[in-house]
Amino acid sequence: MYPAAIALCALVLGLTSPLAPGAGVLSAAAAGGLFVLHRTALALGVTAILAAGLLVVPGALASPAFWADIVLVAAAALFPRRWAPALLQASRWSWLLAMVMGSLSLSLYFILPGLAASVAVIVASLCAAFVGAGIARHLAVVDARLLAWGDGGLVEVTRDLLLGRITSGMLHDLAQPLNVISMANANMDYIIGHLDIDDDHRRQLQERVKRIAAHTEGAAVILSLFRWFGRNGLDGGADLTVRSALECAIAATKSNVRHHGVAVQLRGNALDHLVPEQHGALEMMGVAALLSAFGSFLSLDGKKLRGDVLLHAAMTPAHIVITVECTDDDGRPLPSRRIDEATLWLVEQVAQEASSDFRCLVRDRQPVRFIIRLGRDDI
Repeated sequence: MYPAAIALCALVLGLTSPLAPGAGVLSAAAAGGLFVLHRTALALGVTAILAAGLLVVPGALASPAFWADIVLVAAAALFPRRWAPALLQASRWSWLLAMVMGSLSLSLYFILPGLAASVAVIVASLCAAFVGAGIARHLAVVDARLLAWGDGGLVEVTRDLLLGRITSGMLHDLAQPLNVISMANANMDYIIGHLDIDDDHRRQLQERVKRIAAHTEGAAVILSLFRWFGRNGLDGGADLTVRSALECAIAATKSNVRHHGVAVQLRGNALDHLVPEQHGALEMMGVAALLSAFGSFLSLDGKKLRGDVLLHAAMTPAHIVITVECTDDDGRPLPSRRIDEATLWLVEQVAQEASSDFRCLVRDRQPVRFIIRLGRDDI
């Protein structure tokens, strides 16, 4: 409903732009909204009707506002959508600058003569398209129904979010029986050591006790991962480094790999860099990237693929740059599974709050590399 209403506005306002250039500027803003909402069919339909209007609407051929609307609506349909996050993550000053420039350009259209007036209305339309895209993005976040939030729809995303909320409250309930099992296992080990049985039977019982202890410790590690996930802290007060954040992310997501043909490699000269204020954010960004990366090793027909997940952390004069990408057995790049829009937007906001950046490079509509940039606080 919303995309259709925006498309209708772009069409009606665009058709009236030869007589009212201000309406053409508003039509350009609607074109920016269509680009963000990724409604290719609607944008192409509006483009076709506006193109036909060149032959019907009086003054359309000589109207720069009309031509600007046609070009911008066509761009909304054909412009690569993978560039949308980069365009819409501009600084706040750029939005203010676009609004001021658009208003001034529209005013100059009514003052300047000839070619200068045409340039002014085209600049006003470009600024309006940029601002319209930003407004549509904001409204899409406020009302999640505007975007395709995932293959399972909004229900799946909401279920995952609520599951995370209730998990934090269940950790204590899980820790208590785990402690009881650990103490009971220690008591069993003591009793077995004092039983009057042969050595072979004693050794078998002690091996079982050790196996129970190992599984109990593994469960305790998992609980610790839940407890500290996304927080700037670790059990035992260990140093909060890039390496520890990525290792926590790997430990939290490795169960998503259902076979043993996938290896994870940590590389780079920035792994030991301290990130005490960004540790939790880096862990969350790493989990998002790894969940997508691990999905690349299972084909659509269920076939298990072998390969490597490469995490490289490099230090630049101003940032810590971490890349996550997948390769197959032959070292060739392997596309990752797409991240749903809800998760991607949330992770982007987490990155911004931590003075960081989270980008997903897309090729042929498939993620091929994730880039995480952390602003250095030691300079």
